[in-house]
Amino acid sequence: MSGCKHECHKPAVFPKNIFNRPALDRIDCRIGTYSLMREYLLDNLNKSSILSDWTHRGPDDPGIALLEAAAVVGDILTYYQDVYGNEAFLRTASWRESVADLVQLLGYRLAPGVGGEATFALKVKGTNKVTVPRFFGFKAQLDNQEQAAEFESTKETTAYPHLSEFNLYSPPKAPQNITAGSVQLELAAVAERTDLANLTAFEIKEGARIMLVPDTSVFDNDGESYGPQDKTEIVIVSKVETILNRVVITLKGSLTENRGTNVRAYVVDRTFKHFGHNAPRMLNKFDGASISQEETNFEREIDSASSGSGYYSQYPELEMPLDQTVNDLALGGKLICQGVGGIEHSTASLSAIQTDVPFTVVKEIESVRADSLQWGNLEGSTTIVLLKEKLITNASIQNAKMDIRQTCFHEVVSPELTLCALTEWDDGAFSDGKLRFLGTYDEARALLERNLLLVHEEKGTTQTVRITTAPNAFDVALGTNGKDRTNRWMWDVTLDRVPEFNREDFDQVEPKIKVYGNLVYANQGKTQQEVVLGSGDSRRTFQTFAIPKAPLTYLLDETRTPAQVPELKVYVEGLLWKEVSVLLNSRPDDRVYVVREDRDGKSWVQFGNGKTGARLPSGINNVVAIYRTGVGAAGSLKADTKPQATGKLKELESVFLPGPVVGGDDAESEETARVAAPGRIQSLGRLVGLADFEAEALAIPGVIKVRADWAAPNGVPQVRIVILTKNGTPAALNKVRDILNTYNRCRGPARFPIGVEQGVYQYVYLRVRAGCDASYRQADVETATKKALGLTGEEGNGIVNDGGLFAMQARRFGQGAHVSQIMAVIQQVKGVTWVEVDDAQALNLGSPPQTDPAQLAKPTVASTDSAIGCPPTRVLALHSAHFDLNLAMDKTKRECS
Repeated sequence: MSGCKHECHKPAVFPKNIFNRPALDRIDCRIGTYSLMREYLLDNLNKSSILSDWTHRGPDDPGIALLEAAAVVGDILTYYQDVYGNEAFLRTASWRESVADLVQLLGYRLAPGVGGEATFALKVKGTNKVTVPRFFGFKAQLDNQEQAAEFESTKETTAYPHLSEFNLYSPPKAPQNITAGSVQLELAAVAERTDLANLTAFEIKEGARIMLVPDTSVFDNDGESYGPQDKTEIVIVSKVETILNRVVITLKGSLTENRGTNVRAYVVDRTFKHFGHNAPRMLNKFDGASISQEETNFEREIDSASSGSGYYSQYPELEMPLDQTVNDLALGGKLICQGVGGIEHSTASLSAIQTDVPFTVVKEIESVRADSLQWGNLEGSTTIVLLKEKLITNASIQNAKMDIRQTCFHEVVSPELTLCALTEWDDGAFSDGKLRFLGTYDEARALLERNLLLVHEEKGTTQTVRITTAPNAFDVALGTNGKDRTNRWMWDVTLDRVPEFNREDFDQVEPKIKVYGNLVYANQGKTQQEVVLGSGDSRRTFQTFAIPKAPLTYLLDETRTPAQVPELKVYVEGLLWKEVSVLLNSRPDDRVYVVREDRDGKSWVQFGNGKTGARLPSGINNVVAIYRTGVGAAGSLKADTKPQATGKLKELESVFLPGPVVGGDDAESEETARVAAPGRIQSLGRLVGLADFEAEALAIPGVIKVRADWAAPNGVPQVRIVILTKNGTPAALNKVRDILNTYNRCRGPARFPIGVEQGVYQYVYLRVRAGCDASYRQADVETATKKALGLTGEEGNGIVNDGGLFAMQARRFGQGAHVSQIMAVIQQVKGVTWVEVDDAQALNLGSPPQTDPAQLAKPTVASTDSAIGCPPTRVLALHSAHFDLNLAMDKTKRECS
């Protein structure tokens, strides 16, 4: 050990010895700063024996001022030397211009911004279909974007008023049996008509009496084998409500009998008894000399005329005397005749006598007349109803009698009704794409081959589907259950995919899925008026003209490489020239041009030199262009705003933007280019290794993270690519999938399929205690700690997720984090004196993974693990809702400090 204590040699502070170890994020090229240079100059001044008498060091001395000015100049020079030194290397360059120039040396160009894609839904008025032309304009204010984005429709669309905003419904279960205890029934038919118009045409009022009539074929049909009828039941209506195509009847009380899937019923009003039902039990006979008694006969023949006597009037079998006089029974109306009697049922081998047989039959009224009759000792006025047919017309039933005391007649005041059990539905996830639509035949046919947007009104999730119902399906359905072309019916429709929602979301009473049928697909960009770019000169090579307005719209085309295609048409002397990615492969006479972006985002059009692409022909203002402007639209509609149509369509009532705008992105960032450019150059335009796939995917606009590896699902090898996009929507993922598949077919071996999966953020929970130096403001320490951790969710407070332990740029798919890393990051924050991590764990995202961190609850049990794991398809992230920081003011002072 050296014994040097006092006169040790100290290395010079200025000029600093430059040393940079490998893999640093920044190169140190600065030999000194102003203070070091000033100190160095003054130290040399102090060491000079010649100038030993020069002891004044104040800036008012011209010599000292000159030295300090030299230090200022040196500080400026070394600062820019350090900046330029870093800007000269791709890894350390921070200026976009530097990165663009460096990657351009490798033949790589930063991708321009691309326009977003949106699906607008239109609500049109009137009754006729409306044609929405191509290039119809829309405008929408999106979240986190200052300017409203402008869009234009991509093709002509036909819109129908009834498809503006509607619902689809889950198919019901098979018809259920009516069970005892039921308090609700459904009206299935009125006079055998099942359409909604007929179901609702007859009004059933609250308090109405409905008689459930059993099957009467045993008494009505000749030759029918006898069997007991089901029980007749009268129910009282509590409430009637129409739910879509169903009329639901709520009862006072409940049913007492089990029945089949449906039952015949009538609304009844008055109930009459048979004349004579209240005659005295004993009949007093007087023969002129004496009085004798016998029991009154209350039996009456049913299938034949009743014989009369001095004490009983004669009744033909079709006449039914009522116990009161009425004059308002409708001819042609119906009576429900209900009673108890005895019958003799004859078969080929025997005759069976049945007693106390309940019967209920429904008969039509032929005529009504008033009369005065006698039954036993009872005489009085009555109304006789003549029926069109006998009560029992089955010839197999003979000698039928009925007890008039148990016979009554119910006045029917409705058509024949058919009631059924309340409809039931399955719940849970769908296993197929079958749903139901309520509308007329023509309205249903308008759905054929149509794209629909399903929107969950509570969750905001969306799904685009297409109707794949067979073209003749609705024609085949005509006549089924009375379906016609006029009335509204429930029609079965089939989607091209299984709905991503549950069956109960398509409920008839409270549907949660809103369906938009007038979808207009649009992409970002506003078409500018035709503009003259300049004049061609055949003597010049590589003529270049500027596009007057920026930014030029680019759209993704998965069939092109690169996939960004400018929305630009250039005409030279009236002829349309072709845009190509490079001029190198063009022939001398090819009418082609390239489009390039400069550092400021301005677009330029460049033509050939006569060897690689044709030169421009000479002419005055003979180069014109039609182009669109606008890029970067992505995200959901801003709250409390509505999209608008910039075009004119008189039938248009309103415009919706139910789902997010996807695919839009700003020009490629320098961070992405630093990673993608070397990989693209190393691949030489081919897709061979996993790194090639990652580089190509990362260069696609909207992609911020990529991981490629080998996988073998179900034993089939494939290249699995996990993608993390800015908006994380299925539409954005599908766009990337299409582009990569095209790249694989055109520039890869295509030996293995590509599986593209959606990556997600794996949110973590942290509970931390830390000491805060009393000389620092606690709020500043807290903010610095959040920045050091790369926390999201507090961008409004100035905490931007552009660095830190859990920042997106710092994480990789499947990369975990150790508790010691978390402690080290926080410990390095100025003002933090000590750190304790009480809980650090990954949150349970559920299935499917929850992507909204605000919907994730904090864990209830603390983790004792020393590290946070991360699945290979996820990236660790920390949101402000899951970070608990307890800062304790540390007032400890060192002794003699």
